[in-house]
Amino acid sequence: MGRAGPSGPNVQYLLRCAAGAALMSVLFLLSACQTEPMGGVLNLQVEAPSPVAALQKINSNGAKCWMRSGDRRFRDLHMIPELDTRVGRPRLLIMRSKRQQGLPLLVIEASGSPTTISTYGPLASTHAGAQINADIMRWSGGEANC
Repeated sequence: MGRAGPSGPNVQYLLRCAAGAALMSVLFLLSACQTEPMGGVLNLQVEAPSPVAALQKINSNGAKCWMRSGDRRFRDLHMIPELDTRVGRPRLLIMRSKRQQGLPLLVIEASGSPTTISTYGPLASTHAGAQINADIMRWSGGEANC
């Protein structure tokens, strides 16, 4: 059957349009309701006696809450602390467990007075990066739980 003329709308055509609009609305709502936020870079000013002290707290909590937690997001990762401040800024490197060399997936760096903690790298823009940033903010506020 062809389309009806300008005086009478085609009911099937209108139903297809309505169904398409409903589907688009549902997809939009589902995409807006992600259960986990995506991460991003972090630049957070914290109260700490030094950049090294700030990273030591993150290193000890991160080892417990990320690397040894059994969480699937951190299963294939390990953390390397580089806290010697004689060369560059103190930092924590998160690497793939199978690759002992190469570029880190995430760098957690501290510098300045007052101390600023920064995170960057490819892992930063993932769900794991969001978890890391949330944990760093919580731990820097005084909490120590996972």
